[in-house]
Amino acid sequence: MKKKKNLWDRSLLFTKSLYKKLKNVFAGSRNKTIAKLYLRTRHLTRKRYGNNPVFISIDELVIWTNEWLKSLPGDYDVIVGIPRSGLLIASIIALKLAKPLTTPELFIKEVIWASKKIQTGKKIRKVLLVDDTISSGKSMQKATQLLLSHCKEINLNKAALIIADKSKSLVDNYYEIIPEPRIFEWNMMHSKKGKTCFDMDGVLCENCPPGFDADEEKYTAWIDSAKPYLIPSYEIDAIISNRLEKYRTLTEKWLTRNRVKYKELILWDLQSKEERKNQYGKHKIDILLSIKPDIYFESSLNESEQIWKSTKIPTICIDEMIMFS
Repeated sequence: MKKKKNLWDRSLLFTKSLYKKLKNVFAGSRNKTIAKLYLRTRHLTRKRYGNNPVFISIDELVIWTNEWLKSLPGDYDVIVGIPRSGLLIASIIALKLAKPLTTPELFIKEVIWASKKIQTGKKIRKVLLVDDTISSGKSMQKATQLLLSHCKEINLNKAALIIADKSKSLVDNYYEIIPEPRIFEWNMMHSKKGKTCFDMDGVLCENCPPGFDADEEKYTAWIDSAKPYLIPSYEIDAIISNRLEKYRTLTEKWLTRNRVKYKELILWDLQSKEERKNQYGKHKIDILLSIKPDIYFESSLNESEQIWKSTKIPTICIDEMIMFS
């Protein structure tokens, strides 16, 4: 048994050593075989050493918050949410417990949100301070100091839905321990996690309506006026689209008009749309093997799974709001 363990340890050390060498030598390689070897080794190393990203959806947030409520006391006088993400969870708790809601900044101004049926006139004694997650604890500490500077007599209960193992001592209550890196649906458009690439249709903008792709006039009009969907606040490293190269000018104008920040726009250099048949996923895979991002945002479930299996690049499927990793 001990011999097997030693062999396993040596194998892991070899994998880690190989990954370090591959990272420096092959990270920029455009050779598909080398790129796949590098990306698979990167995935195995992240998985082994706890650096594989974890994705949590808004649906999961709501379910977890409801479960968490069962273990929380119900005698709080007010729920205080740390903006912005903590306020999302605090709102659910306040609604479910029929309690007043506020933020740290509004609390010290004695501004509290309530309904006609919720009494807010009584003296505040017990406060639940809520954030979505805690890592360093700086936001929680700042909010705590703000509340106690205004009212030292309150019984302050600090809570976060998700924490890292190292953060246990920073809160009185938590629901789930999830190691970093973590990607949350509710802030993935303003919290960049490494080198990031995006699909175009179905992610940055709405999907093309059925039948428009076959009608050139309708299709070009749609490209020009497509409804924006998920526009990140940060700069995208590359937008990878199955649109044809001949639509570059229209696409670039749309991106500028909708204030999309990006370094590179990669379209498909083909003569006709018919040439793309049954090759949609392959085109993106070839590009991703060259770029090797840390995260890719894709609309289609089938293409997301295909991309993940072929590249081992963590891929978030927007249609289903799940991540293959």
